[in-house]
Amino acid sequence: MFRSRPSLSLIPLILLSLASLPALAADEGHDHHGNHPPHVHGVGKLDVALEGNTLTLHLDSPLINLVGFEHAANSSKDKDTVRAAVKNLREVSRMFATDAAAQCKPAEVQLESAVLTPALLGEKSAVSSEPAPTDGHADLDGDFTLVCASPGALTAVDVSGLFAAFPGFHSIDVQLATPKKQGAVQLLPGSAIIPLN
Repeated sequence: MFRSRPSLSLIPLILLSLASLPALAADEGHDHHGNHPPHVHGVGKLDVALEGNTLTLHLDSPLINLVGFEHAANSSKDKDTVRAAVKNLREVSRMFATDAAAQCKPAEVQLESAVLTPALLGEKSAVSSEPAPTDGHADLDGDFTLVCASPGALTAVDVSGLFAAFPGFHSIDVQLATPKKQGAVQLLPGSAIIPLN
Protein backbone atom coordinates (compact mmCIF):
# COMPACT_ATOMS: atom_id res chain seq x y z
CA MET A 1 0.00 0.00 0.00
CA PHE A 2 1.29 3.42 -0.96
CA ARG A 3 1.65 6.00 1.82
CA SER A 4 2.37 9.62 1.10
CA ARG A 5 5.31 11.16 2.97
CA PRO A 6 5.90 14.83 3.56
CA SER A 7 8.25 16.39 1.12
CA LEU A 8 11.76 16.88 2.47
CA SER A 9 11.44 20.57 1.67
CA LEU A 10 8.56 20.87 4.18
CA ILE A 11 10.43 19.35 7.14
CA PRO A 12 12.16 22.61 8.24
CA LEU A 13 8.80 24.39 8.14
CA ILE A 14 7.17 21.66 10.26
CA LEU A 15 10.02 21.76 12.81
CA LEU A 16 9.78 25.54 13.02
CA SER A 17 6.03 25.31 13.66
CA LEU A 18 6.48 22.70 16.39
CA ALA A 19 9.25 24.73 18.04
CA SER A 20 6.98 27.77 18.28
CA LEU A 21 4.17 25.95 20.11
CA PRO A 22 5.60 26.38 23.66
CA ALA A 23 6.11 30.11 23.05
CA LEU A 24 2.54 30.47 21.87
CA ALA A 25 1.27 28.58 24.91
CA ALA A 26 3.33 30.79 27.22
CA ASP A 27 1.93 33.94 25.57
CA GLU A 28 -1.62 32.76 26.19
CA GLY A 29 -0.82 32.31 29.88
CA HIS A 30 0.37 35.90 30.34
CA ASP A 31 -1.76 37.98 28.01
CA HIS A 32 -4.92 38.74 29.96
CA HIS A 33 -6.30 41.46 27.73
CA GLY A 34 -6.14 40.53 24.07
CA ASN A 35 -4.28 43.48 22.59
CA HIS A 36 -3.54 44.95 26.03
CA PRO A 37 -0.34 43.82 27.72
CA PRO A 38 -0.73 42.25 31.18
CA HIS A 39 -1.17 44.77 33.99
CA VAL A 40 0.23 44.92 37.52
CA HIS A 41 -2.00 46.10 40.34
CA GLY A 42 -0.71 49.34 41.85
CA VAL A 43 1.23 50.30 38.72
CA GLY A 44 -0.01 52.77 36.11
CA LYS A 45 1.40 53.91 32.79
CA LEU A 46 1.32 57.50 31.63
CA ASP A 47 2.34 58.76 28.18
CA VAL A 48 2.99 62.52 28.09
CA ALA A 49 3.49 64.51 24.89
CA LEU A 50 3.80 68.22 24.19
CA GLU A 51 3.28 69.32 20.61
CA GLY A 52 2.86 73.00 19.85
CA ASN A 53 0.53 74.37 22.49
CA THR A 54 -1.15 71.00 23.17
CA LEU A 55 -0.23 68.81 26.13
CA THR A 56 -1.66 65.30 25.95
CA LEU A 57 -1.58 62.64 28.64
CA HIS A 58 -2.68 59.02 28.21
CA LEU A 59 -3.22 57.07 31.43
CA ASP A 60 -3.42 53.27 31.30
CA SER A 61 -4.25 51.76 34.68
CA PRO A 62 -5.63 48.59 36.17
CA LEU A 63 -9.16 49.53 37.16
CA ILE A 64 -8.51 48.37 40.72
CA ASN A 65 -6.04 51.27 41.21
CA LEU A 66 -8.88 53.73 40.69
CA VAL A 67 -12.02 52.13 42.15
CA GLY A 68 -10.83 49.12 44.17
CA PHE A 69 -12.36 46.45 41.91
CA GLU A 70 -12.16 45.21 38.33
CA HIS A 71 -15.68 43.99 37.63
CA ALA A 72 -18.73 45.68 36.16
CA ALA A 73 -20.32 48.21 38.51
CA ASN A 74 -23.66 46.55 39.18
CA SER A 75 -24.44 47.66 42.73
CA SER A 76 -25.30 51.21 43.79
CA LYS A 77 -22.17 51.26 45.94
CA ASP A 78 -19.95 50.28 43.00
CA LYS A 79 -21.60 52.87 40.74
CA ASP A 80 -21.11 55.61 43.36
CA THR A 81 -17.44 54.62 43.66
CA VAL A 82 -16.99 54.88 39.89
CA ARG A 83 -18.80 58.24 39.73
CA ALA A 84 -16.51 59.63 42.47
CA ALA A 85 -13.42 58.37 40.59
CA VAL A 86 -14.65 59.87 37.33
CA LYS A 87 -15.32 63.21 39.03
CA ASN A 88 -11.73 63.27 40.28
CA LEU A 89 -10.26 62.23 36.90
CA ARG A 90 -12.21 64.95 35.10
CA GLU A 91 -10.62 67.58 37.37
CA VAL A 92 -7.67 67.53 35.01
CA SER A 93 -5.89 70.59 36.38
CA ARG A 94 -5.87 68.99 39.86
CA MET A 95 -4.76 65.52 38.64
CA PHE A 96 -2.07 66.94 36.32
CA ALA A 97 -0.97 70.34 37.63
CA THR A 98 1.06 72.54 35.29
CA ASP A 99 3.01 75.78 35.67
CA ALA A 100 0.62 78.70 36.19
CA ALA A 101 2.65 80.80 33.73
CA ALA A 102 1.93 78.29 30.94
CA GLN A 103 -1.82 79.00 31.30
CA CYS A 104 -2.86 75.42 30.40
CA LYS A 105 -6.58 74.74 30.29
CA PRO A 106 -8.31 71.34 30.02
CA ALA A 107 -9.72 70.90 26.51
CA GLU A 108 -10.87 67.26 26.39
CA VAL A 109 -11.14 64.14 28.53
CA GLN A 110 -12.01 60.64 27.30
CA LEU A 111 -12.38 57.71 29.68
CA GLU A 112 -12.84 54.08 28.69
CA SER A 113 -13.09 50.71 30.39
CA ALA A 114 -14.32 47.48 28.87
CA VAL A 115 -16.33 46.67 32.02
CA LEU A 116 -17.88 50.11 32.67
CA THR A 117 -20.60 51.74 30.59
CA PRO A 118 -19.76 54.95 28.71
CA ALA A 119 -22.59 56.72 30.57
CA LEU A 120 -21.09 55.82 33.95
CA LEU A 121 -17.77 57.24 32.75
CA GLY A 122 -19.45 60.44 31.57
CA GLU A 123 -19.02 59.56 27.90
CA LYS A 124 -21.80 59.84 25.31
CA SER A 125 -20.61 56.74 23.45
CA ALA A 126 -17.89 54.13 23.70
CA VAL A 127 -14.45 55.41 22.66
CA SER A 128 -13.67 52.01 21.12
CA SER A 129 -15.22 48.56 21.08
CA GLU A 130 -12.70 46.58 23.11
CA PRO A 131 -14.35 43.36 24.31
CA ALA A 132 -14.86 42.85 28.04
CA PRO A 133 -12.10 40.74 29.59
CA THR A 134 -13.03 37.25 30.71
CA ASP A 135 -10.21 36.72 33.23
CA GLY A 136 -11.40 39.10 35.96
CA HIS A 137 -8.86 41.81 35.12
CA ALA A 138 -9.88 45.14 33.60
CA ASP A 139 -8.22 48.47 32.86
CA LEU A 140 -9.28 52.07 32.60
CA ASP A 141 -7.75 54.23 29.89
CA GLY A 142 -7.90 57.99 30.11
CA ASP A 143 -6.95 60.57 27.50
CA PHE A 144 -6.48 64.11 28.79
CA THR A 145 -5.78 67.09 26.54
CA LEU A 146 -4.75 70.53 27.76
CA VAL A 147 -4.18 73.60 25.59
CA CYS A 148 -1.51 76.01 26.86
CA ALA A 149 -1.48 79.72 25.99
CA SER A 150 2.27 79.92 26.78
CA PRO A 151 3.71 76.44 26.22
CA GLY A 152 7.26 77.81 26.48
CA ALA A 153 6.62 78.42 30.19
CA LEU A 154 5.71 74.79 30.78
CA THR A 155 8.50 73.16 32.78
CA ALA A 156 6.82 70.29 34.63
CA VAL A 157 3.65 68.33 35.27
CA ASP A 158 2.85 67.56 38.91
CA VAL A 159 0.94 64.27 39.29
CA SER A 160 0.67 64.49 43.11
CA GLY A 161 -3.08 65.09 42.83
CA LEU A 162 -3.57 61.76 41.07
CA PHE A 163 -1.66 59.88 43.79
CA ALA A 164 -3.61 61.73 46.50
CA ALA A 165 -6.99 60.99 44.92
CA PHE A 166 -6.18 57.35 44.16
CA PRO A 167 -4.02 55.70 46.84
CA GLY A 168 -4.25 52.47 44.82
CA PHE A 169 -1.34 53.78 42.74
CA HIS A 170 2.02 52.66 44.12
CA SER A 171 3.95 53.86 41.07
CA ILE A 172 3.37 55.28 37.61
CA ASP A 173 5.75 54.62 34.72
CA VAL A 174 5.96 57.69 32.47
CA GLN A 175 7.04 57.91 28.83
CA LEU A 176 7.74 61.50 27.82
CA ALA A 177 8.08 63.23 24.45
CA THR A 178 8.46 67.01 24.14
CA PRO A 179 10.40 69.16 21.65
CA LYS A 180 13.16 69.48 24.28
CA LYS A 181 13.17 66.07 25.96
CA GLN A 182 12.33 62.43 25.47
CA GLY A 183 12.67 59.79 28.12
CA ALA A 184 11.14 57.73 30.86
CA VAL A 185 10.65 58.33 34.57
CA GLN A 186 8.96 56.45 37.38
CA LEU A 187 6.70 58.43 39.69
CA LEU A 188 6.02 57.50 43.30
CA PRO A 189 3.79 59.02 45.99
CA GLY A 190 5.85 61.95 47.28
CA SER A 191 7.94 62.07 44.09
CA ALA A 192 5.40 62.78 41.39
CA ILE A 193 6.78 65.62 39.27
CA ILE A 194 7.53 65.05 35.58
CA PRO A 195 10.24 67.46 34.33
CA LEU A 196 9.49 68.50 30.75
CA ASN A 197 12.80 70.24 29.93
